[in-house]
Amino acid sequence: MVSRTDTLKILLFILLFSTLKYKAQDYSFFPETIKKTAEYSNRGELSGAMNYNINALGKYKKLNDKENIATVYINISYLLFLLNKTDEGLKYLDLAKEEMKGLKNPLLEARLYNEYAKISTRLSLTEQSNLEFDKAIRYALKVPDEKQKNYLLFYSYTWKRLNFLNKKDSLISLEKKSLKYMPSGITYTKIADRFIQDGKHLDSADYYLKKARIAPDSNIVAVRGLIWFSYGNLYNVQKDHKKALEYYLKSLQTFEKIKFKAQIRKSFDSLSSTYDYLNDHQSANLYFKKYKLINDTIKKDEKKAVNIVVERLMLAKEREEKNKRNYLYFFIFIIVGFSVTAFYVVRRKYQKKQKQKNELIQEMTSETDQLKKKVGGSYREIIQLAESRSPFFLTRFKQVYPEFCEKLILHCPELSEHDIKFCAYIKLNLTNKEIVLFENITVRGVETKKYRLKKKLSLSADTDLNKWLMEL
Repeated sequence: MVSRTDTLKILLFILLFSTLKYKAQDYSFFPETIKKTAEYSNRGELSGAMNYNINALGKYKKLNDKENIATVYINISYLLFLLNKTDEGLKYLDLAKEEMKGLKNPLLEARLYNEYAKISTRLSLTEQSNLEFDKAIRYALKVPDEKQKNYLLFYSYTWKRLNFLNKKDSLISLEKKSLKYMPSGITYTKIADRFIQDGKHLDSADYYLKKARIAPDSNIVAVRGLIWFSYGNLYNVQKDHKKALEYYLKSLQTFEKIKFKAQIRKSFDSLSSTYDYLNDHQSANLYFKKYKLINDTIKKDEKKAVNIVVERLMLAKEREEKNKRNYLYFFIFIIVGFSVTAFYVVRRKYQKKQKQKNELIQEMTSETDQLKKKVGGSYREIIQLAESRSPFFLTRFKQVYPEFCEKLILHCPELSEHDIKFCAYIKLNLTNKEIVLFENITVRGVETKKYRLKKKLSLSADTDLNKWLMEL
């Protein structure tokens, strides 16, 4: 039989083991500027981190220390990314890349391509992002310091998983790779989110969120905010909307402290839906307006960033083409003569560049449009949420069709969340019989709702409601 003294010893051993295993995240193995930047930003002191790097940049420029200048440029880009200033972040990465020519430093290369890849992920340029993450991973594997290498690999795999949200096998594989290099609160939270989204095995979601709270990076302000936000999602699925509201507000306070715009947007959206569940429509409308305002700002910033990416890719392509054609241009110049050749080549080249630029801009614009449809899933996913009567149906619909929702609210601000939900069914081209199943009402009830909705939208008697909503 185990004595009380033995039991206490066992408990003390477990406590000591937990403390050793899950100590606060340490950055001492990185160079000073990286370590200091991480310490500042993890406390949410982004202005302090920025001031530190600006001062360091002045010092290293006087010394013409290219390695540290490049390090600081990457640090500044990292901070700008947190502030959602993607276009400015890209410019600093390009400056870092210029300084790194000839240095052959795998740590810098891995960090550089991780930051490029993150920006491509945010802009929904998935293929380009995966190529950049793969480059970052190849350079990370060449880093001689084992702790630096492990952290860089964890960082790459954690961010790369965002490119595979709709591919469960790849997603799970990348989560395992992340946890192999560090037991992270971010990864545990994202695993919990998958259980919450499915609405099944919620005890597993709670288990992973508890692991997240004691993970090495749980002291980071942004990570704490993500954990609180996931708790809000969990309580919403469990129909405890008051508890969900409490955690969403905690997460919002955390994200606002570090000006994390992308997560502030999500918090506003979730708060709007939760207040609707609690029948506080005034607060719901207030947070929906806040969501709309910050969403417009983020989309504007992302559009600017896409244009910068297009220009950067065009310049790279031009340099490549120039190297390939120099020899050919030389012979054209000799045979045809300088005057005729110069006019012909310049004109043709200009037209070709314009065509390529237009095609590339169209491609980038198409990919940016797809961003609206990639926040968590596809059309089929929304239908599945409707079929399961998930509380996240309307939230997901708003993320996939933000312009439709905005136009609908502008046309008729008095619409309730239930009205918007009914309009969403029609927008998804669902039949009356399907709506009957999802809403648990009669066909006559559906027709009555459509009639009232048509009057609320101030549509004329000869206007087809379905057609009007489909074209909105």
